[in-house]
Amino acid sequence: MIARFFDRQDTANPLNGVTVPDERTLDEALDSLRKREPSFCELMGDNGFELLIGVGHDIGCVQYSAADGSLPYLIAVASESANDDGYVEFLTADTPTPIPVRYCLPLRMIRAIAAEFVITGERSESVTWEEVS
Repeated sequence: MIARFFDRQDTANPLNGVTVPDERTLDEALDSLRKREPSFCELMGDNGFELLIGVGHDIGCVQYSAADGSLPYLIAVASESANDDGYVEFLTADTPTPIPVRYCLPLRMIRAIAAEFVITGERSESVTWEEVS
């Protein structure tokens, strides 16, 4: 599968549109977002699916969906112990989007989910997914 990276906060990111053939390239793309306020990027697969990924310093979130915008949208859910009522704001085009803490995962898990998508084009079975609208 071929996946491309798009920074949804910084359109001037030199990695925008780059093909992500391996974990090293994926790590470079995700690390480019960790140096600023939490923000979104996308991995768009040539299979018609995409991951919307929120990247913060140590946490993130991830949503799996069809690239054409059709339902369902599936978001990875944190463990039961993360049922906090708080939010983390991730930026896209300078607009903060509040994401409930229950959808925030450690960045190492976000990387693993993204790496699996780059290889298979599928959503990871290592986490629970919840349908959102």
